[in-house]
Amino acid sequence: MVLERLNEKIYFEHLENGLDVIIVPKKGATNYYATFATHFGSLNYKFKAPGSDEITEVPDGVAHFLEHKLFEEADGINALDKLSKIGANANAYTTFNHTAYLFSCNSRFDEAFDILLKFVQSPYLTEENVEKEKGIIGQEIGMYDDDPDWQVYFQVLTALFGNKHAVSKDIAGTVESISHITPEILYNCYNTFYDPSNMVIAVAGDVDPEKILEKIKSSVKNQEEKPEIERYYGEIYPCVYKTRVEKKMDVSIPMAVLAFKDGKAQKLRKSGYSEDNSDLVKRAVAIEILLAIISGDSSKVFEELYNDGTITKSIGNEFTFEEDYAFSAFSFESNDIDKVQKRILKEIETLNKDGINEEVFNRTKKMLYGGLVRTFNDPTNTARAFVMDYFKGINSFEFLDAYQKIDKAYVEEVLKEHFDDENMAISIVMPNNK
Repeated sequence: MVLERLNEKIYFEHLENGLDVIIVPKKGATNYYATFATHFGSLNYKFKAPGSDEITEVPDGVAHFLEHKLFEEADGINALDKLSKIGANANAYTTFNHTAYLFSCNSRFDEAFDILLKFVQSPYLTEENVEKEKGIIGQEIGMYDDDPDWQVYFQVLTALFGNKHAVSKDIAGTVESISHITPEILYNCYNTFYDPSNMVIAVAGDVDPEKILEKIKSSVKNQEEKPEIERYYGEIYPCVYKTRVEKKMDVSIPMAVLAFKDGKAQKLRKSGYSEDNSDLVKRAVAIEILLAIISGDSSKVFEELYNDGTITKSIGNEFTFEEDYAFSAFSFESNDIDKVQKRILKEIETLNKDGINEEVFNRTKKMLYGGLVRTFNDPTNTARAFVMDYFKGINSFEFLDAYQKIDKAYVEEVLKEHFDDENMAISIVMPNNK
């Protein structure tokens, strides 16, 4: 299948073993990018493997732990070192819903791609190397515990969705939870989630799609496609778990995240990459437009708060939607958190009462659309976007279509639905000296 927008062609292939392949060819590009990713993130602590009648529950942090261990190989040489030695810049990351292994390079792409395909499919786990990794990851967890940006973000997730849902669990787990991880647990999760039918490969650069497909077919396990994995995420509170949470940390200025839970996004979501998720994408685009109108750098809110010194830099905003939850968030730093919150809520109330200015709506939509187009001008960014959206069941080009079709009336309708006080929570990190 070939997807085409903006004079760019994206090749999409679903192989017999269930693996999906995304190729972004760019004639004349000087760099290459590749990622091998699996639909396995921190949310997936409880599941039923294909062919099994039993529900498996694993310690928090397993997906992240497995990401660390997969680079280690039986020959004693770390795959990261192998890739670095041939000039490839390699990395990996774990999110709530997926884990990805990736590299970029300017030359020797075929060698680097072979290394990627091999180590992701060849786990080497022993009692000794698993125990050793617990100390390393324990130090990383300690760094996250001391990171105010990380803490203020996870506080608001728990406030919105409660402590019985997987999203309240730290991606890396806790020192206590990872102490229970064993090679057997890791192999069980690997065999369940690192199956081709649960994975995707994306390649970008000056490549021949046919040659890339042939290499993948000859290198990835040749087997029958497996059924979907049953996933259990836990219980979400009907409104919010807590409306306000505070914590003291070593920061100079108070910081906050004001967030709104969105229940309708999940009702719109259809599982499967081949399904039509245009209604979900349309809602996401509407909320992104609203966030920019309410508190973006061109908004009245930002101008007023910046000019009177209440804030000294931009108000961050984002809309996040995953497999089992969705929310919007305003993030900011200020010595008067309550004033910023009240001003944002007042602006939402005014927009609900008076409607959105047509000129402001068109300007904001055009600005956001232009930023998205610039993303797709770069093959690496395009491949990354397609992988991120793939695990949400979305073709990234749907966002372009949504921006072109969306109108002010629909955005105003979403405004009234989404910013509900009953679905609002604020997370605050205050300086220790206050």
